[in-house]
Amino acid sequence: MNQKGNITKATTKDRILEATECLLAEHGFEAVSLRDITGAAAVNVAAVNYHFGSKEKLFEEIQCRYIAPVNAERVRMLKQAMADDRVATVRDILEAFMRPLLTVVKRNEMSERLFFKLMGRCIVDGQGGLPDAMVPEFKEVARVFTNALMTAISGIHPEVVLWRLHYTFGVMAQTLLHGELLVKLTHGACGEPDVETQFQQMIDFCHAGFLSGEGMGA
Repeated sequence: MNQKGNITKATTKDRILEATECLLAEHGFEAVSLRDITGAAAVNVAAVNYHFGSKEKLFEEIQCRYIAPVNAERVRMLKQAMADDRVATVRDILEAFMRPLLTVVKRNEMSERLFFKLMGRCIVDGQGGLPDAMVPEFKEVARVFTNALMTAISGIHPEVVLWRLHYTFGVMAQTLLHGELLVKLTHGACGEPDVETQFQQMIDFCHAGFLSGEGMGA
């Protein structure tokens, strides 16, 4: 009986998460209501409150569920690029910062299109900022990547590095969330590059930005 109950609870929780993920990917955090979630998951409000406490906590769990593995992989890849006291190149560092978004999507059962939209929402469309649980890991990511970039780019000021990392974040979020919009607006004139091609183009763009002369020390 208890075993059966545990299976039911796990299935209900997973159903709520999966339904919410799809809704958030398509519509954004602000537009999705508790009624939307319960309707899509075929559960009642009590089930959401039981498993997550509130709609806001449910949204936070989804953000942590997707972003935490990305940040862990970022740090792992950066350490690998700097193993044996190597100085990582700017391209190595950007690869470590951006590649994990692709490696995570390949481990996920959600469609690629929906997953990229969801990741974009998690990055830029949260309600009032990052969940408290994610703040320390984002601070650590900012710290290790800033240090690596300052080592790779002689004379660059730390505040410039931080802003350019912020801009890199924006490039990723915009592409993940609104990549389809460019195709529609240009009637396909921009082409429809595959994910890997877009990834390399983003790195090329951000690489050029980091190596521009402005903000460099004497």
